[in-house]
Amino acid sequence: MKKHLINFLLLALFILPTVCQAQQQVDNNQINVRLFYCKYGSIYELTNYDDFYKQYTVLLDEYASSSFKRSVLSELDDPNSPGADIATDDHGIQKLSLDNLKVEKRGTYYLVSYPIYDSDEKKYIEIGLNVTLDNHGKIKSVTGNYTKEINNSNDLDGQHKK
Repeated sequence: MKKHLINFLLLALFILPTVCQAQQQVDNNQINVRLFYCKYGSIYELTNYDDFYKQYTVLLDEYASSSFKRSVLSELDDPNSPGADIATDDHGIQKLSLDNLKVEKRGTYYLVSYPIYDSDEKKYIEIGLNVTLDNHGKIKSVTGNYTKEINNSNDLDGQHKK
């Protein structure tokens, strides 16, 4: 009986650090996705394009895979392109979004949600994005998940307008 208990405890000693390391990796990835969007929200509102481009490139170097960075920069560099904002699925991001930005792990991707204010329509909209990461925890792709009208910028978990 003691031999089985000792074997079990030794096995647990080998498994536990692996489980903890995997959990820590998930948490670090979630934090990095959040940091990317928080930093991008500040850069996004720069009015000088050269400053925007330089700071965005540095941000992509830190948080994006090389293929994602190439697709973002080629969209910005192409004079015939409408300059789609790939990182937000062309929805944009505002500084007011940063206080209410949420990042949740959902299986193989992270759901990033945040509010924006549509000044044309005079309403708040919640944006939901699916962000997938590569094996190194760098952003590999961003796709739109949903958009919906909300009552105010704090209403991401509240009662949504019908």
